Amino acid sequence: MKKAIALLSGGFDSLLAIKIMQKQGFEVLGLNVITPFCDTSAAARECAEMLGIECRFVHTDASYIELVRHPRYGYGKGVNPCLDCHLYMIHRAKELFDEVGADIVITGEVIGQRPMSQQRHHLEMLEYHSGLKGRLIRPICGQLLPPTEAELTGIVDRSQLYALSGRARAPLHQLGQELGIEKTKNAMAGCVLTEISFAPRVRDLLRHENDQTGIWEYELLRFGRHFRFDRTARVIMGRREADCDALSAAFHEHAQDRDDVIYWEPNNYMGPSVMLIGRIDGETRRFALDLQVAYSKNAPKAPEPILLDEYYKTEQTVVPFVPTEGFERERFRTL
Repeated sequence: MKKAIALLSGGFDSLLAIKIMQKQGFEVLGLNVITPFCDTSAAARECAEMLGIECRFVHTDASYIELVRHPRYGYGKGVNPCLDCHLYMIHRAKELFDEVGADIVITGEVIGQRPMSQQRHHLEMLEYHSGLKGRLIRPICGQLLPPTEAELTGIVDRSQLYALSGRARAPLHQLGQELGIEKTKNAMAGCVLTEISFAPRVRDLLRHENDQTGIWEYELLRFGRHFRFDRTARVIMGRREADCDALSAAFHEHAQDRDDVIYWEPNNYMGPSVMLIGRIDGETRRFALDLQVAYSKNAPKAPEPILLDEYYKTEQTVVPFVPTEGFERERFRTL
């Protein structure tokens, strides 16, 4: 049977692309690439189940942060290196292509749908640099592109590809109805790098990163409130329960061997978790805990003590804290 690797984001377009090639008799293996800024694994898993295919999930490595730091093809309106990012994902698909001996790689790209990364010359450039020349198929708009080697040799039937283009969603939904595709339950999360308001967080971490900075720190940019104390220290504080869960998981999975990370959870009241990364001394600790209390509606009032569970490396202790009188959280702008 003919084999195809499909970049499966969990979005409607990748779903369409796979269904089109399944109709041509391809056995499809999905690939979902999880970045620090976009995790679509839940939606991809649902799509794979709907399509009856296997899907593999891979996390990006340090080279992905490097392309965010220095994108060859530049940024969009945010800190979004869309072309570099998509090429990275195609390269990961190429690795799987070689591993399983596939015939083609499928993507859900549509000419003209995204001005930053899906113009005709963008698609041609991506194919040129992909290492998959002649084997990279865009089923939704394939008839608008030059015939590939896979089409010319009969592996892919060009007449069964489509010629959709532009940003309108109605033609895609109509095609989905024709192919019998139902809407997925899990909404695909967008990449936060495209959000202009998110850019300061990324630029701040890129500017102040050091040899100890891990990919997990970039993942945490998606959660909670972020404060820069000075160039040597920053604070992350949960805004909701999911943020606090992410902070806890990050500390226990990645930071217990680091001497520049400390984490607190409220002990005798309900409030946000808080993490200090960087210089740890009396000044920065007080700053982090003053912020924590300032954002806690239920912090105890004197004479009842404020107690927090402190986690540093493998040690857990209960620490009392007396807030700084006159501390004004409004003075410190979140990133």
